[in-house]
Amino acid sequence: MPAGAVIHRATELWHVKGPVAGQSVSSTVRRGRLGDRFRFEAISDAGLAVDLSTGRILDVGEFAAVKARVGDADVVNHGDGVILPGFVDAHLHFPQLDAMGSHGKHLIQWLETYIFPAESRFADKSVARSTAARFTEELARNGVTTSVVFSSVHPVAADVLFDVFDRSGLRAVVGKTSMDVNAPAEVLLDWRADVAAQEVLIAKWHGRGGRLFYAVTPRFVLTSSREQMKALADLHARHPETYIQTHISECEGELRSVAEAFPAAKDYLSIYEDYGLINERTLLGHGVWLTDIERERIADLGATVVHCPTSNSFLGSGLIDLRKTCDAGVEVALGSDIGAGTSLSPWATMLEAYKLQALRGQPLEPEALLYLATLAGSEALHQDHMTGNLEPGKQGDFQVISFDAKPLLRERVARARNPRERLFATVVHGDDRVLDKLYVGGRCLRDSQSRS
Repeated sequence: MPAGAVIHRATELWHVKGPVAGQSVSSTVRRGRLGDRFRFEAISDAGLAVDLSTGRILDVGEFAAVKARVGDADVVNHGDGVILPGFVDAHLHFPQLDAMGSHGKHLIQWLETYIFPAESRFADKSVARSTAARFTEELARNGVTTSVVFSSVHPVAADVLFDVFDRSGLRAVVGKTSMDVNAPAEVLLDWRADVAAQEVLIAKWHGRGGRLFYAVTPRFVLTSSREQMKALADLHARHPETYIQTHISECEGELRSVAEAFPAAKDYLSIYEDYGLINERTLLGHGVWLTDIERERIADLGATVVHCPTSNSFLGSGLIDLRKTCDAGVEVALGSDIGAGTSLSPWATMLEAYKLQALRGQPLEPEALLYLATLAGSEALHQDHMTGNLEPGKQGDFQVISFDAKPLLRERVARARNPRERLFATVVHGDDRVLDKLYVGGRCLRDSQSRS
């Protein structure tokens, strides 16, 4: 074994693994395609061995067995802590950090009243840099090791955000938002200049260190001209390894506006399809009001719907039918969608996802919530070969949580009968206080014990 091997020991380890051919998945997961995609694994007195020279996981299992297999290695004992994968936040808006909690509007009015003015400030490099520092700090504080981020329309803001992510050690997919119509001039950029700026950003940042990647990012169809949409599709065709991120079918008012602007379109999805912007590297935010035929086409094309539950409830956008979406074969991940979203904590996002589906009579199981917040996001990014769970060979992206910082959670967990109950109690009570340590590629990026 490598000389730089370290074994992390904890009272328990939780993660989800892909289903094994011929092996049935947990019967606790409700019917539908979502439950076919993972198996929940909980290991008591767990050991997680990591090679510090590569950042990769060497072994995982009961501590005694891992220790015997790995041999001579340093041991980091996390005591009563629990190890779980780093979270993946698959949809959030960096320039909206300070617009969180803006009151009393639905989507279009909310954008016009609060968000476009907030995003206009990011033409200023100093604003972008100071916000990016706080933004990445909050992500780390909440156990997010990979995030998929909309920047503003300004090239300088995206460049600064990439730089701060690079320095932070976190993983990220970032896109400079593209808008050239139907918004204030301060948040618009001519499509020619827009594409030219993105070519520079892609050349500089896409694939940097194996951690940073670029996403072509039309905000949505109402804020991009036909010329821009075509240019963005051509940009992605020139760089097919990039991602595409945008919004679709978030609220009923948006649907009416899109139908009025594109009267000849078959449906909302077809507008993106016609430009060649829907494929297996596309992440579609929201998808609350998708039709059955749209879901089928999204599944056929391999795109992902990113469910943003705190945002949907805050703006009153609607209740996505997650079971119908998953049963159609659509890949689904979770996003905080700040600033319409109300928390950067994936625990809060998971809890709200549970509540919204409970209102439909379809409450999600705790292991399904963990899947959506971890491995599902890595699958959406085609990065599940290196992140998303804690299997040997993958990168050592994990967090250690402790219940001691929240006495109510500590007492609730003490009364739980099994790992599933402990996991769900943490979904209900968890927030940034439960994070003890955060690791990316085996390197500790955050340690609560080192802070006063």
